[in-house]
Amino acid sequence: MALRTPPSWLQNALHPAENDRLTMQAIWATTGIIGTSSLAVTASSPAAMTVQVAAGWGVIVGNYQANMGVYNFYNDGTTVLPISIADPLNPRIDRIVVTINDSYYTGVLDDVTFQVVAGTPSGSPVAPAVPTNSISLATIAVGAAVTQINSGNITDTRVIATTQLPIGDITEVQGGTGITVTNGTGPVPSVAINSSVVTLTGSQALTNKTYSGTDFTQTGTNGVGSIPDYLTLLMMGAL
Repeated sequence: MALRTPPSWLQNALHPAENDRLTMQAIWATTGIIGTSSLAVTASSPAAMTVQVAAGWGVIVGNYQANMGVYNFYNDGTTVLPISIADPLNPRIDRIVVTINDSYYTGVLDDVTFQVVAGTPSGSPVAPAVPTNSISLATIAVGAAVTQINSGNITDTRVIATTQLPIGDITEVQGGTGITVTNGTGPVPSVAINSSVVTLTGSQALTNKTYSGTDFTQTGTNGVGSIPDYLTLLMMGAL
């Protein structure tokens, strides 16, 4: 392969869409949704043989062939999708997907569409595969002879798109009264700052860690410590 030219986006040049999609792949590394609420699949209300897909953004890394780049798409409102009639004897698993059709690579369509890929009824059903150039949003357990899809029948299969952009850690926090940083029960302690003290909390706050600053060192296991504000500013980079 060669260096792709023209680059995006020269003022006086024509740009193949594939080159522009490869530019987007400099940002988005994997197929997925953008934003945790995007394209969530839920049961209709009242329940019926339909499901709803929420508004939101997604990206699909083209996979008809190598070096297709990334397709971006957007659903601007709730979309209702029909689920085909249940088998009278056996359950099946359907899959909800978004598919990009691009006739440059295959077929005759040039669009983005929701699909309900129906599974095969069976005593031990399995979900159908994700189609080419698609993103899976959910699987739907369609029981034998059912007449509606409920929330418990829906399994979320969405994943968050990952980025190629470097994402670093916060190495310093500066401020005065009223700053609160919360990290729950993870490996980094919660930090609360008021006018006089910094308080370290959380299940991992002091486990195998040492917090130090001028004239101050604290080491311990699962405890809570307090230090004056002036030491806080010296220590925040280490926290």
